[in-house]
Amino acid sequence: MFQQLFTAPVAIVRHQSFPFAAERQLYLNHLMDEGRSRKTLRNIAQLLIAVAEYIRLNRSGISLGEIEASAEAWAGSTHRSATCLHVGKRQFVYHATGLLRLFGRLRESRREVPYAAQIDVFLDFQRHERCLAPSTLHHYELCVGEFLAWLDRKGKPLEEVTLEDISGYFEALAQRKLKRTSIALHVAKLRNFLRYAESKHWCRAGLATLDAPRIYRLESLPRGPAWSDVQRLLAACAGNTPSEIRDHAMLLIIAVYGVRSGEARHLRLEDIDWEREIICIRRPKQRKSQHYPLVREVGAAILRYLREVRPKCTLREIFITSVQPYRTLTAAGFGTMVRKRLQRLGLVLPCYGPHALRHSCATHLLAEGVSLKEIADHLGHVSLAATQMYAKVDLLALRAVGDLPLTGLVMFAVNSERAATPIQVRGSIEALRGVAAISLGGLL
Repeated sequence: MFQQLFTAPVAIVRHQSFPFAAERQLYLNHLMDEGRSRKTLRNIAQLLIAVAEYIRLNRSGISLGEIEASAEAWAGSTHRSATCLHVGKRQFVYHATGLLRLFGRLRESRREVPYAAQIDVFLDFQRHERCLAPSTLHHYELCVGEFLAWLDRKGKPLEEVTLEDISGYFEALAQRKLKRTSIALHVAKLRNFLRYAESKHWCRAGLATLDAPRIYRLESLPRGPAWSDVQRLLAACAGNTPSEIRDHAMLLIIAVYGVRSGEARHLRLEDIDWEREIICIRRPKQRKSQHYPLVREVGAAILRYLREVRPKCTLREIFITSVQPYRTLTAAGFGTMVRKRLQRLGLVLPCYGPHALRHSCATHLLAEGVSLKEIADHLGHVSLAATQMYAKVDLLALRAVGDLPLTGLVMFAVNSERAATPIQVRGSIEALRGVAAISLGGLL
């Protein structure tokens, strides 16, 4: 490893002769597998000499406090600026922790989670019996874990919990000023856990009769920005920096195809058929895939990112982080990027996340005269029930309904019901090609 990083014989001998050379080489090999560059590995190799000098790596059970104290001692012996020392100490702690964790010599303080065994059994049931997605399981773990932690702080065993205790928990939860939809989701997840806990005799019977806040069907409106604001957003990030090239391609995909955040972030290299000009969108929510025509402007943006910006690594996802170690973009990181870019435009919106652009795409298609069935196909909705909310913002159709005379209205409704036909199968590539062309109109 040292022969690959350094060319000067003196440097190679120095790194090989310093204590714990074998451990340091294995750690550097581990970082190389993550995709670190040669220049970065050389800097880390220099830092590891300081780590081996100030920490006795042959001991086991080294705590984080000892590592931080060693970082302070190392920083005090060097003559650097305050900024360089701050970054250096942070890197010292990070790589010393990683090195010790790799060889099992780090003593990590683990926070005790109340009823951890019960939570694991419940999540295992949800994973294998109900086949829930990892993100859904994560939300279950957060909601149930928060409730059980609250019980532990109150000193109330799970087997003695009553409905009054659960009401007290939701009263405390309401002080956080959560929305009705958030509380309803929390109640639903906790209800499922209590129902499972009753079957396992972990708690009393009858606790799963929780009443959530009423959520009326189609009570909300699409929360996306106006289509002119989407145009401004894409124009603002159409620069030449690596982050602008990547963000422009991702935002263009969401705006044109109306995909979800995870569907754009997990787009893979093999999902694009460049010869037939087709892009495949994986729909984990419906556990299926959907093929779209690859719009020329979208393909050009993706191709520019692949040729000019994307780092060389073994990851198959198209959009990855620009700093090492390279990895897929997280939902929080991507959402922060979209929110910051929307806020820079001075927009006041109820929602600033990537899903707002999905609403904008659907609203724009509706304004262009696309039917709800075609919009449902474009968004990947299984049924029209998920698309009906956009009918509330179709001003032309609502105006036509308002102008409808009341004479013969009952007979009109009866005839319409008789003429209703079942919903057809998902739209073809040709139909989606026209919808994608409409959604692209005016963006560039």
